[in-house]
Amino acid sequence: MLRHVIAPSRAFTQIANSHVWDESLSDSAFRLLVRALALPPARARATTVTELAAGLSGGRITADRARRQLTAAGLLHCARRRSATGQVRTESLVSNVPLDPAAAERLFAGHLADAAPGAGGRSPGAAAPRASGTALPAGGTPGQGKTSPHPVPPAAAEPAAPAPVPPGPPPGSQAADGDTAEAERVLLALRRSDPRLVLGAAEVARLLPLAAEWLARGVSPAGLLHALTAGLPGQVKCPAALIRCRLADTMPTAVRPLPLLDCADCERAFRPLGAERRCAPCRQQAATASAGAVGSGGRVGWRERLAAVAVE
Repeated sequence: MLRHVIAPSRAFTQIANSHVWDESLSDSAFRLLVRALALPPARARATTVTELAAGLSGGRITADRARRQLTAAGLLHCARRRSATGQVRTESLVSNVPLDPAAAERLFAGHLADAAPGAGGRSPGAAAPRASGTALPAGGTPGQGKTSPHPVPPAAAEPAAPAPVPPGPPPGSQAADGDTAEAERVLLALRRSDPRLVLGAAEVARLLPLAAEWLARGVSPAGLLHALTAGLPGQVKCPAALIRCRLADTMPTAVRPLPLLDCADCERAFRPLGAERRCAPCRQQAATASAGAVGSGGRVGWRERLAAVAVE
């Protein structure tokens, strides 16, 4: 076999020969590793490992297998982080040398310290908490301060992006202040029902009008909590979007109560349950009087009492 090799002067990626001959890495895993290490700085901060894996042939199964192989080889590490706004995201670290979990955790911690406001001369706006990803240092032996000349792709899999503003409640909404306060308690209690349903303060504020409308339409707080937590999918990528869809798409129909009527006996206003024309106290009095008129010697049974209550 003849070879003709010319070393590139720019736009190249360094990778160890051990990775080229590593039989535990499939062609897709090796291609994913090379693509991650070859990203330029600007693109690395705006690209996730999921987006890189989407370009592999073979579909999702092949991409998931490639990520598992890189993780087993110590070249890909993931960590779940909570931002200052309460959003949970999964950040990824791709390295050109194998790293153990402790070393990867130190690199994650160092990245978070560098991204903190005021660290390294950065302005508070330099590390945007809602960015799709942040480039993390990769390569080098831990403790030597050596890094790869190529940044690694950012965070991972599916960052919890802030949900858009949901549509407001229907016209004529009757949500009261009590319903709003109770709806807020239900939304904040979602994380106790399922740790995946963590909502930030801004997300709760956007979802609050829809949740309060559920209570205004007669749904109890326990019923609302059940509607939002029952039958969840196996993977919750964006809890705010999931809750917004359940609130908007399954909004219960507003039940219009019957109008108030004046009692035929005492003229007090009451809300009928059917076709009755007397309020409950007057019907009770009529039933008692009717039971007394049955006769002193006869016993009043439940049929007689029921018939007396139904008398208008």
